[in-house]
Amino acid sequence: MLPPEIRISPLIGLVSAYGDASMQSWCVALFAFDAQMASIVRGAREPMLAQIRLQWWLDVMTQPAALRPSANPVVAGLLPAEAAGVDLTAALGPVVRGWEALLAPNDAGAWQAYVEGRGQLFTVFDQLAGTGVRDTSLRLGRIWAAWSWVREDAGAADAQRFAISADDLAWLASVRLPRRLRPLSMLGRAALLDIRRARFDLPPGRPALFAALVWHGLTGW
Repeated sequence: MLPPEIRISPLIGLVSAYGDASMQSWCVALFAFDAQMASIVRGAREPMLAQIRLQWWLDVMTQPAALRPSANPVVAGLLPAEAAGVDLTAALGPVVRGWEALLAPNDAGAWQAYVEGRGQLFTVFDQLAGTGVRDTSLRLGRIWAAWSWVREDAGAADAQRFAISADDLAWLASVRLPRRLRPLSMLGRAALLDIRRARFDLPPGRPALFAALVWHGLTGW
């Protein structure tokens, strides 16, 4: 069980239910890891201290499994992914660095570095599922990372930071992922619905969104 402060969001819980048993486990583990990085950055009063905490995670992932703090549920949750062949440092290091970029918001490249880094979380799912759509997963992950920041962290007041090209929007509306990655495509659909409405402050559990996501989860459309 995850500690209260590292719970995955209700939206992640919903989409995870539309994956097979392995995918559900991966969703809990990987999105809990992402939530841990988010909590470090969101709660940062001193960027230097937050950077030290993020570096701790990078160091932990380089250690042999037997030397890691097994009592930490997020650390322990990553073990099955590693056992399945994922190099945690190579796969999740960019995610940590992406979050770290937000600690320097005045850096002109911070936003893009965040989107690129955090977006790579989706490629880990592709690797685990063996679906062979890394480029598609990465592109969707980038859009999700940008949308998620505005929805979960910045809110409508900062929606101007979110920008998506017409090409990306058309791609998001038409992209279809393999069935095993349905949870990821459901997140893409949630982002699409928000973008089309130009609203990022509507409750994620609103009936219209819930119905649309359930339909997509069942049919892929």
